[in-house]
Amino acid sequence: MAIRQVIDLGLALANGADLPQDPEMPELLRRMAPQVGMTRAEADAALSRAADTASLVREIHRRTREGTYRLGRAFGASDSLKASGDRAGARKVLEDAMAVEVVPLYRAQLQAYLDHVDEPDDT
Repeated sequence: MAIRQVIDLGLALANGADLPQDPEMPELLRRMAPQVGMTRAEADAALSRAADTASLVREIHRRTREGTYRLGRAFGASDSLKASGDRAGARKVLEDAMAVEVVPLYRAQLQAYLDHVDEPDDT
């Protein structure tokens, strides 16, 4: 639920809306920061000014959006390469995505895929 709220805030900001004055927002952003590879201290620093808070929302939104796209592309490319018999290529695609990914959940998902890239398909 929390990530959806931040994504919605990021989309609203991208469409020119102002950041709403919500007393629960600072705690939400403090909780979300580590989930996208930021420290709570970074979130706390960004919460000192409205412009910095908006930047924090945009950054959380960006990391979530780009990570989601990166995973989709990596998983799709890896599956295609693996299906064609190129397990080394499939592994490389996943390793390249892992090298730039900062969101801990997405890194874990990439690692899980990497851990099984050399296993035969269940088909």
